[in-house]
Amino acid sequence: MDLNKFFSEDSILMNCQSRSKKNVLELISQIASGISETSEDIIFQKLYEREKLGTTAFGNGIAIPHARIDNLSEARIIILMLETAIDFDSSDGKKVDLIISLLAPNNKNEIHIKILSKIAEMLDDKDYREKIRNCSNKTEIKSVINSYQKN
Repeated sequence: MDLNKFFSEDSILMNCQSRSKKNVLELISQIASGISETSEDIIFQKLYEREKLGTTAFGNGIAIPHARIDNLSEARIIILMLETAIDFDSSDGKKVDLIISLLAPNNKNEIHIKILSKIAEMLDDKDYREKIRNCSNKTEIKSVINSYQKN
């Protein structure tokens, strides 16, 4: 599965100044509403509801906030690289500095699970985690993610 088709450089934010989990979810919602046909409020509500079920912190300084959204035509990935790591209620206690968020159409559960699994698989690989963290621009991030999929 080609993750690059679900995000563009417009959906990547580097050196992000977010200071809280709520602020991160608001920022994801703002970015996603600009690249989709869904309102910022609806996206935030769905992300927040999902987060209340249990943290989406993945461990190793990573979070994967995700939600299924009604009336979303296709899956979207939003990537945030935080300037300063924040608390995200991670089970390993580590603060989060890398966030890859997935929004998927509510009626496409299989796609949601496949993309989420691919993201988790990639981020479980220490080398790729660090390659993404060491990227200095959005083009490099897309390239690193693309190179993972070719391996």
